[in-house]
Amino acid sequence: MRYPLCLSALFVCAAAAQPLPMAGVIVDQVSRTIRPVMADGESASTGRARVREFDAAWPAPDGRTVLVARAGSLHLVRRLDGAIPVWREFREDGAAVGRAAWSEDSTVLALYLPDEKKVEVWNHCPADPRHAFTVDLSTVGERVVSLTVSPDAKVAFLATQGQESGTLWILEKDLQPRMLMPLGKAGEIRYAGGALYIADRARNEVLRYSGWQAMPQVETLVAAGHGLADPVGFALLAEQKKLLVASAGTSQLLVLDLRSNRMEEPVELADPPARLERLGPAPLFELDDARRRAPARLFDAASQRLLALSSAAPGAGE
Repeated sequence: MRYPLCLSALFVCAAAAQPLPMAGVIVDQVSRTIRPVMADGESASTGRARVREFDAAWPAPDGRTVLVARAGSLHLVRRLDGAIPVWREFREDGAAVGRAAWSEDSTVLALYLPDEKKVEVWNHCPADPRHAFTVDLSTVGERVVSLTVSPDAKVAFLATQGQESGTLWILEKDLQPRMLMPLGKAGEIRYAGGALYIADRARNEVLRYSGWQAMPQVETLVAAGHGLADPVGFALLAEQKKLLVASAGTSQLLVLDLRSNRMEEPVELADPPARLERLGPAPLFELDDARRRAPARLFDAASQRLLALSSAAPGAGE
């Protein structure tokens, strides 16, 4: 009669011993490490560092690939979810990268090279990167704020900021940068699902721009009337058909249901978010800036919970 109870206890112990599933990677600019993040909707923690001592790093949306700048060289580091990461040297001349942006499927990479005043687009990443095109930015006099690129490597977009206003640009092969529209204060831009999403931090708006080649259409998705103030980041939840916006001015995460075009109940935050950075394929987001406090604040969109990120135990694989 005791066997079922013993078996149940074994199952409970085995379940408790199971590690949390990997949700992506986190770039720690303070310790200059890249670590896997494990989360289950109730808690989140980091594993041992997979990359150390970098100058800058830009993780891909797949949660297992990162572009790393270290000691004057660029490297594509992949298989961060495996036992041993695979390193590949990228761009042998070692030009300084001001910004880098991955396509939504992690196969295309756009690089902003400030010293050379140009943007390069590379496709077939990360295994076999090939140069797609380069655009000269010498005619763009404003400061580059954000960059995004399409998965077909045919077009990239740039948001820049001047003293009083900003500009949205389209970048294409063999063409000069073309202005699409003015911005109040340039924020994050992102190409997703065939459309361009734009945050204007001065006008307190998140826009969707489509049809730029023939019939441009600009839609306001979230605005000040919805309670938005200073959108410092946003994310598309394709699996839930929702738009998540970090509102620094109100210390909230605003949620728009894209199917009904209705706002849901906002997520209240104790402090203003600095960004909304997705850590991998799981809908897990970091809210603090690159030099964040400890522990970092995370938001799990699947469980609708705020999580504190705990560090790896001392000596655990270090």
